Amino acid sequence: MAARQPILEVRNVTKMFGSVIALSNVSAKVYPGEVTCLLGDNGAGKSTLIKILSGVHQPTEGEYYFEGERVS
Repeated sequence: MAARQPILEVRNVTKMFGSVIALSNVSAKVYPGEVTCLLGDNGAGKSTLIKILSGVHQPTEGEYYFEGERVS
């Protein structure tokens, strides 16, 4: 059986807006065929993470991968 590979992987992503830390050291994996929920309090950084993944913002630090390829 082949090892499952994540379709999306976020590694140690941090996003700062000036001195405001919107995300701090976020890591996660999303696997194909699974339902994944992004849940958190207001101001937790959910929208910021989605904007990074969709290309609206660049992370201050960290990296993310789609289908095993690093997204720049």
